[in-house]
Amino acid sequence: MTKQAATKIECKIDGAEVHYLPDYLAAKHGITVEEYLERFPDAPVESETLQEQYVASVKNVRRAPPPAREHLTIKFAEHTMPVNWDVPPEACLPLPPCYRLPENGKLASDVKRAGRYFLAGRSFWAWGPPGSGKDAFPSALCALTRTPSQIFPVNPDVDIMAWFFDKSFNSEGTEWVFGELFNALVKGYVSPISGRTIPMTVVLSDFDRAGRAQAEAIRLVADSIQGRVKGPRGETYPVLPGTRIVITANTMGAGDASGKCISANVLDTSILDRIERKVKFHSMDWKDEEPIIRAKFPLFAERCGHFLKKVGDATAVLRGAVEDESLYGEFSHRGLCTWIGDCEDILRFSTNPPSDLLKQGFQSYADGLPNAESQTLALTLVEAYLKGGALPHGDTSHVQDEELELPL
Repeated sequence: MTKQAATKIECKIDGAEVHYLPDYLAAKHGITVEEYLERFPDAPVESETLQEQYVASVKNVRRAPPPAREHLTIKFAEHTMPVNWDVPPEACLPLPPCYRLPENGKLASDVKRAGRYFLAGRSFWAWGPPGSGKDAFPSALCALTRTPSQIFPVNPDVDIMAWFFDKSFNSEGTEWVFGELFNALVKGYVSPISGRTIPMTVVLSDFDRAGRAQAEAIRLVADSIQGRVKGPRGETYPVLPGTRIVITANTMGAGDASGKCISANVLDTSILDRIERKVKFHSMDWKDEEPIIRAKFPLFAERCGHFLKKVGDATAVLRGAVEDESLYGEFSHRGLCTWIGDCEDILRFSTNPPSDLLKQGFQSYADGLPNAESQTLALTLVEAYLKGGALPHGDTSHVQDEELELPL
């Protein structure tokens, strides 16, 4: 055995031997080094051979200074995005757990296009089926580029006008107080580090849930693309140049055509026309989704990761049935997490996993379908991929004899 091979380090999740774990963890398991070290403190992440090679390569080498903080950038969806060095993380939407930028299939193209809209400072409407990452995308992008941002979920009970302005009562009488959306659009974000004013990105989530009166109130937001917002007395205020408005929805303003999103309303086309760009998000490709499932459900990945090929095949069949409307329901990423999450619960609380583990976990999803016909069809569709049980006969190397320790 050569010295180079001997100094490889072992991945504690699947036993693979590599020289550099960070890239392997991101590609294979969809997790960061920090998340890995939380599970396996003090575990090495690069081999001694690689460290020696690096030391030798930089010896007596003159390195260029790092870029100025004003010129920090990241690569996102094939675009070079500027990073605001003077915006703290708490001023931005959070990075979704286990987020992975799609690199395959239709969703990769959708995200690349949406990334171009963001880079150009355009306001855009992102719509598509549940679980396709419409809200996760702007949240991740704002977090990674340190873009000050806020999200405003729309539902029929929300008083949208209060986001712009409302009356306040005090000992001296009443006064108008500007709301969070008004301040985000007009005042932007003032950095506590540099003192400069930075345009904000505003996300209006589930906008197709807005009623007619709410949509008319939101016309103010659409008008803000043209640079003005009305105040409580009819006065107008200029919107801070560079402000982005991202609207997410399940539909494109024509209401519910499938019978599965009945709270989606028909929207005035004159409002829709004011949104500069539109993009439809599709379901995630399995090549991108599998690493996320591995990261979200590490116990299942560790003990039953060899079943994920079957899960991926079943997922494709279910989503095809949803798309051609033979299955009345959705099988989004959330539905997949329901399935595999229940499988992981079974593993966590069982000394010996059942031979039909995948079938038992799938029942948690199937029981959520709206009628018996849909439930039976879903079970029939996946039966061909789960036939013979979830655990391979004759292979018990992954089964632990001792009782598992229950998590605190």
